[in-house]
Amino acid sequence: MKNQKLRVGIIGAGGFAAQHMEAFADIPEVEVVAFMRRSEGPLREMQEQWGVPKGFVDHRAMLDDPDIDAIDIITPTDSHKQYALDAIGSGRPVLCEKPLALNAADCEEMLRAAQDAGVIHAVNFNQRGRTPVGRMGRLIQAGYVGDVYHVNIRWGMSMQQDVRPDVGSWRFLPEQGGGTVYELIHVFDMARVLNGEVARVSAMLNTAEARREFIDAPEGFDVQVPDSSAFLLEYVNGAYAVIHTSFVQRGEERGRGVTVDVAGSSGRIISDGNDSILGSSGDNLPVAKIDPGLPYSQPYEQFVAGALAGDQSLIYTGFEAGLEAARIVDAIHKSWAERRWVDVER
Repeated sequence: MKNQKLRVGIIGAGGFAAQHMEAFADIPEVEVVAFMRRSEGPLREMQEQWGVPKGFVDHRAMLDDPDIDAIDIITPTDSHKQYALDAIGSGRPVLCEKPLALNAADCEEMLRAAQDAGVIHAVNFNQRGRTPVGRMGRLIQAGYVGDVYHVNIRWGMSMQQDVRPDVGSWRFLPEQGGGTVYELIHVFDMARVLNGEVARVSAMLNTAEARREFIDAPEGFDVQVPDSSAFLLEYVNGAYAVIHTSFVQRGEERGRGVTVDVAGSSGRIISDGNDSILGSSGDNLPVAKIDPGLPYSQPYEQFVAGALAGDQSLIYTGFEAGLEAARIVDAIHKSWAERRWVDVER
């Protein structure tokens, strides 16, 4: 790419755009030059807040602007596919928020479109870097625990209305948040980072608080998605993972708690909250803090580097990662509907 900086246009300049703007601010090689939001008033407010010069209420007008090099999609999940396909059609690199799409078939269509067009692509599985999982994955690949025997992942959030009255309704809508399955799809990406591909799944989904009120829906509605879930995953290599996700876990100091524990033939490695890593390798000694290694590159950094170089190999969280996580989710929904183990289809 001839420009020294990657000029990015963001489709979906809402609340989550702040996370992306803060991440991009730490990357010298990128500049956000445009926002798209369908409501003109909030769009102008976001432009003023972040000092972004260009604003669009129609993404197609944004894609017609030759001064925009790449697209970042931060909209509700049910709109990801069309926005991504349109951006790919314009020939621009695309970073898309997770989940990549509502099902594996849509994810596969997006991936094939990007590959056929030779377009750089990435999905924002940022928990590989925001939690210790990415570093743990590197240590495991280097042999720290030997052959992986089992993986435990717990992601608990305090999302009850009396604890978090600011919670929006989107997390509890099937087409947008999807509850503790699709909204927390990060856990399935984590499972893959730690031990590779998943062969089959068994799931239990529960809605403990069947009716909720929300800051944007004070009258409330009946919740049609799970607010707590349990999953048993069997890996292709024969190991297994136990995963628990919850929106109804009280007492979380940061409002969210993520812990990961991996045991293998010659060691064990554990995430200590959202920061450090504990481990024991070789001799059977109690786990203790270990050097976690270098920071894990976030999707934002990967995307900018890959887009500027025109090199998809610089991106570890391509659309393939979004597709594989979606395949697991599809199997999970089928498992719960049919109350049985289900193979992950590829």
